[in-house]
Amino acid sequence: MAVKTIQSVENALTVVEALAVAQPIGVSALARLVGLDKNAVQRILLTLGQAGWIRQLDSGEWHITSRALQIGSRYTSGLRDAARTHLEQLQQQTGETVLLFARDGLQMVVLDAIDSAHALRMTVPIGTAVPITRAAAFDAFLTDTDRAELPPPPEPPTKRALAHVRSTGFFVLDDLYPNAVAAGAPVFDQHGTPVGSVTVVGPRARVDATAARHFGELAAATAQRIGAALAGLT
Repeated sequence: MAVKTIQSVENALTVVEALAVAQPIGVSALARLVGLDKNAVQRILLTLGQAGWIRQLDSGEWHITSRALQIGSRYTSGLRDAARTHLEQLQQQTGETVLLFARDGLQMVVLDAIDSAHALRMTVPIGTAVPITRAAAFDAFLTDTDRAELPPPPEPPTKRALAHVRSTGFFVLDDLYPNAVAAGAPVFDQHGTPVGSVTVVGPRARVDATAARHFGELAAATAQRIGAALAGLT
């Protein structure tokens, strides 16, 4: 027998997710955005406000509080904590923006980011998600079960691209973000399971093929150090 879900909880989560994107926002606009009755949205907002998840501004609009950040910071905190120092070193070595991705289902989500100091730089917000089938870069994260269940991507990576990632330990992509080049490597835990990836991303105008390969090599070395830190070896 199928277990029924609680519609009111689903509605509240929908409101929170929409509020996080559109904040600050009033009740009427938020109700239109999520397609729910205005009175229902008002009750959800008041309940969330009393619980400390959101707050109402003097303008009457609503804004999320740091409560969500406190919960979100616990998401794969071990990986982020193990990686932070190494990410800072990689950013200093490359001068470009450095991202730490973690797997979340069939997505790779930005868990941490250190922006470049250049005026022209790539900025990717924490929480940004990329489909795991987006490129050969994330092939290491797909299990046989994943491959059996997933539909083939519109442009599957070539065997040559996959072989390059597996042989060198790093990837170079020029289509992960518009007008940017990304180079990175997967992070493996002590069991050999891929749990994240380290990626250096910079504007195409500054990152040529030689620089991208160098960044990939640095990212691979960084990923190995993070993996060792996760295993308690450093």
